[in-house]
Amino acid sequence: MTISLACKKIPLPFIDFGDTSYAIAPDADPGFDENLALSIARFGILHPPLVKEPSSGSYRIVAGRKRLLAARSLQEESSCSCLVVPLHTSEIETFSLLLEETGVRRPLTLTEKANFLQKTVARSDEEFMVKEFLPRLGLAPRRFTLQQTLRLCSLEPEILLALHEGVLSEKSGWEFLQLPAGDRLALFAIVNGLRLGGSYQKKLLDITKDLAGRSGKSIAGLLACEAVAAILHHSEANPPQKTKMLMHWLHRQHMARYSRASEEFNRFAGAMQLPENVSLTPAPAFEDESLTLSITFPNRKSLQHAWKQVRKSFEADSD
Repeated sequence: MTISLACKKIPLPFIDFGDTSYAIAPDADPGFDENLALSIARFGILHPPLVKEPSSGSYRIVAGRKRLLAARSLQEESSCSCLVVPLHTSEIETFSLLLEETGVRRPLTLTEKANFLQKTVARSDEEFMVKEFLPRLGLAPRRFTLQQTLRLCSLEPEILLALHEGVLSEKSGWEFLQLPAGDRLALFAIVNGLRLGGSYQKKLLDITKDLAGRSGKSIAGLLACEAVAAILHHSEANPPQKTKMLMHWLHRQHMARYSRASEEFNRFAGAMQLPENVSLTPAPAFEDESLTLSITFPNRKSLQHAWKQVRKSFEADSD
């Protein structure tokens, strides 16, 4: 694909700042960047923005919105040098240019990757996107990867923004995608409020999923208790202290449930009065009520003899 881009001095009023056709960041209006404005005031725009030539009306911003907003904030700047994408350039080619321009400057966030794919999927076939765009986005070139990444767009706007800004880790973003909306919003409120780092996010997700599974509650239901509310709204504790208190409370709940289940199982197994060569094993972490009975035999002959007796017992029960 070869596209000839012309550099033109474009009056800022001729640029449509309200158009977000090519915006892939969740904050389409990134706000005023004072440092960028000062740099432009000193040296001008060193890396020209990318705009699409209009058939009528105003130019549409393809890339470089922050640079254009900063230039517009300077009263002495009435125009800006931009690279102009020709009018006849197809939409998929324009998005390809956007990907190239942005990717050269910095890696795209996971939110931007998802938004990019969502805006281009209707303009192209899946096979092209898997082969052409996924490798350029640093994603595995598989249809499954495409579909999973597109699903990220179903996350709530505040979660997508946090994922974009690095408040929520990418691993947590993928985990959130598997949770019901109520659960992920309850977890996000804690992650965002306490500004938990990636390792704490993983611990919070792991332990709350396990506790909720054992108790038969939702994660939101588990966290909607007075003890958690008291920790999160503690008037004298700072976020790191609240984090420590919350994790301590969760671990106590986790171990308490495990300890109770373990004690109940040990009493049950003891009452069975099993011989030394017989053992009883519960489900991992007592996640359900299934049990495994294991018998150790000294040789095959003893196993065959015992199995005859067991089989007769099964046959008698079935009759």
